[in-house]
Amino acid sequence: MICKYCNAQIEDDSKFCPICGMALAEEAPVEETPVEETPVEEAPVEETPVEEAPVEETPVEEAPVEETPVEEAPVEETPVEEAPVVITSQKPKVWPIVLAAVGSVLAMAVLAVVLLAALGVEIKVPTNDIFNKEVYTVSDEKAVDKGDAVVAKVGNKVLTNSLLQIYYRMRVLDFLNYYGSYLDQIGLDYTQPLSEQESYYDKSMTWEQYFIDASIQSWSNYASLCVEAEKAGFTLEADVEAELAKIPASLEEQALAGEYASADAMIKDLLGPACNMEAYMEYIRIDTVANTYYSTEYEKLIPTEDEVDAYFTANEESFAANGITKDAGLVSSVRHILVCPVAEEVTEESTEPTETTDATTAPTEAVDAYGFTESQWAECLAKAEKILQEWKDGEATEESFAALVATYTEDPGSASTGGLYEDINPTSSYVENFLNWSVDMARQPGDTDIVQTEYGYHIMYFVSGSPYWKSSAETQLLSERTNKMIEEIKEKNPVDYKYKNIALSEPELA
Repeated sequence: MICKYCNAQIEDDSKFCPICGMALAEEAPVEETPVEETPVEEAPVEETPVEEAPVEETPVEEAPVEETPVEEAPVEETPVEEAPVVITSQKPKVWPIVLAAVGSVLAMAVLAVVLLAALGVEIKVPTNDIFNKEVYTVSDEKAVDKGDAVVAKVGNKVLTNSLLQIYYRMRVLDFLNYYGSYLDQIGLDYTQPLSEQESYYDKSMTWEQYFIDASIQSWSNYASLCVEAEKAGFTLEADVEAELAKIPASLEEQALAGEYASADAMIKDLLGPACNMEAYMEYIRIDTVANTYYSTEYEKLIPTEDEVDAYFTANEESFAANGITKDAGLVSSVRHILVCPVAEEVTEESTEPTETTDATTAPTEAVDAYGFTESQWAECLAKAEKILQEWKDGEATEESFAALVATYTEDPGSASTGGLYEDINPTSSYVENFLNWSVDMARQPGDTDIVQTEYGYHIMYFVSGSPYWKSSAETQLLSERTNKMIEEIKEKNPVDYKYKNIALSEPELA
């Protein structure tokens, strides 16, 4: 049987269409039910279901077929709900009405989708990930109002907007501090909203989405570690707990010294209006517990030398493809003192041409590709040798070498660290001679030398080193183990995310 209203396929004996909810009394008109087969007294059964209008309460005399011909009062104009139901004590059925309403809403929704598609409008279905919204920052007032909204949860750890605001602000600050001088190159304009700029690292994200997603994932890792630590019965040492307990009072002192009314006021000003002391202390505690527990578990994962050797052998081809072989060199730490050659100052008198040339005048000394003469390099080398000899005549230790750095070095990048450069490996981007000396396989702790580069003469001191292949294998194996540990912890402690609840204030970048 087909419904004449919505053309849906339905049961033959249906009184109502379950799709659109319309009454189907018209499916059994008088013409199709001869009087001799179905007495007039029983005919109303098809038009008025027994349960809604019993035959005894609706006599034939009150609604004879002759008085209500089909063409004058068709069933369409006299729906069942307008029939003698009004004189009964039964309530009209709600379910058909609900179905009709639902059917109508669905029909409208389908029509809307078709129209939007025809107009070329892209229909985006909200997702429970960082792409749930295009913009997550709101006014400061709304951020405060939504501060307690839950964004994520794992175990007994809850990430509210207030706490997320701290992670977000810290992530942005760290990035700006580290890459501040390269912002133009990576396309981040701190004078414009982050939500209006495409991320350099993931073109599908805005900078706002990039930083917020990184903040949420950071919290997820730390919170999962905290939950696992509690399951393992791990607790912080008493002295660490004591230090944590001092933080609120310390912040209060800093706030008053900075002319803030309170620590809460300082936190709100520096991190965001929705932030407070409670959220900040939760941030500190999660960080402390997670890192302490991680360090404890990390120690258990450090491979032995035999494990490192076996791992390198098993993956020797892939290491070689990346230029890592057993004779590739060292990964090392060195100290140096840089002495630069001094170029002669050029005066206007020396640049003026003369009419005659004195035969006794010495010819002008040629300069090399770096702009210095041979005699200038010789003076620079003599100075470097004198400094090295001064070190040898003294205590001749690493500490005494570091002390001389503060007095003599012309390298501003390492002056404050005693000339120290660490983790130098064959792929590092140091100048060639400096790099080659540092990663030489023959190098031993305490070795010294003078090395020339385009910048001048470097007085070198070798601190320590290990074979690059071994360091690479250990680092990679340990990374695999720690990543596996983190993934297993996260699998045991799944995080429930609610990206739609995110509402943060715009961080101040300038």
